[in-house]
Amino acid sequence: MFNIFDLTQKDPKTLQERALKLAEEAGELAQAVLSATKAPGSEYKNQTLADVREEAADAAIVAMSVLAQASSNREEFEAELTRLMAEKCAKWQEKLQESAGK
Repeated sequence: MFNIFDLTQKDPKTLQERALKLAEEAGELAQAVLSATKAPGSEYKNQTLADVREEAADAAIVAMSVLAQASSNREEFEAELTRLMAEKCAKWQEKLQESAGK
């Protein structure tokens, strides 16, 4: 998917460095959300939902890169990405259905 596995293999970051990068990207996403939603103290940054989308994409790319680095090969990465996304989305769906039933 978008050469994530290949790019990860070419990038010398360790798994720890990549995980810290993910935390950094999550922080930037949070800042963009706070600014775009005019949270108190964040309005001055003047960020928009376009900025939120950009930061979300950055965080998603780094998260997939962590998954890629934790995989031994492209096939495992692609299989795990498919499996985990299906499992996690199914779990999310179950929680939504449980909440709707309350």
